[in-house]
Amino acid sequence: MKKETKTQESGKYVQKNETSTKKKAVSKKEAAETAESADAKTDEDESPAPAMEAAAQPAKEEEAKTKSDPICIVIPYLAEKAKGDELRYAVRAWEKSMPGIRIVIIGDKPAWAGKDLEHIPHKPQSKNPQVDVAHKMMAAIASDLVPNVFVWTNDDIYTLCPVELADIITLKSHGLLANRGKANGVYQENAKRTLEALKKQGIAAPYDYATHTPVIVEKQGLSKIIEDFECDKEGQLVYTLYANMFFRDHRPIITQNDGRGSIIASVYRPNPDPRILDKVLASRKWINNNDSGWKVLEPKLKELFPEKCRFEK
Repeated sequence: MKKETKTQESGKYVQKNETSTKKKAVSKKEAAETAESADAKTDEDESPAPAMEAAAQPAKEEEAKTKSDPICIVIPYLAEKAKGDELRYAVRAWEKSMPGIRIVIIGDKPAWAGKDLEHIPHKPQSKNPQVDVAHKMMAAIASDLVPNVFVWTNDDIYTLCPVELADIITLKSHGLLANRGKANGVYQENAKRTLEALKKQGIAAPYDYATHTPVIVEKQGLSKIIEDFECDKEGQLVYTLYANMFFRDHRPIITQNDGRGSIIASVYRPNPDPRILDKVLASRKWINNNDSGWKVLEPKLKELFPEKCRFEK
């Protein structure tokens, strides 16, 4: 099946097919792979003429180089908000599930970080978490350490099994965007603001893409979202804006965080059923936690990822 990526052209939200995205990535030697390995074959059975063959050779060599470039995982990190070694286990999990990746953290640098854990210094810009996220995204966009296409994730998201880029590219949603979070809380207000902004753009029933799973983004499109919706000034769910605006007609996979799901599990309380916790650890692709769930998940992560990885000293 042909995958599609969206970006911005002439100030408009437009769709580009995967082929055009690959050409752009190849020309800039992007570190992020795309699903091109499955879709790069042409529909033509006939061999090209010799002259065309010769002309295509440099492009093929360039594409081969691009395919060998490591995927770049970008993680925002604020040490004062951490409850423990969430980032350490997230990094170990990524190294185990996708060997050979690059990891760039934006924000604070932990004392245990090794030379392979790349770092973009960044100080908090707002007490509103979603505004601060937008500023960290802007830092990623501006940095040469981060390629044009990259994976954005969090320090409390842990990969539980081998995954492919296709697992991350696939659009995932909780369902339709609605009020979430504590009543009158900061997150709920940010979600309301996002819903209103998308309705003004003609999207009557936008999806909620804040699934707490890794996502893939492209710098130009992400920059346009942050600028157009002023995400750096008032709180909005940035990736929910990004996915709804660039993938309007898509139907995402609806994640189920309960016993019916297969993608993500969330530990949001200190006393989950141990049997269910063990079951999701053995069957889901990712697991995440909030502050309340950290203490019960920490010993499980120690068992799963006991060894140091190359990102540690």
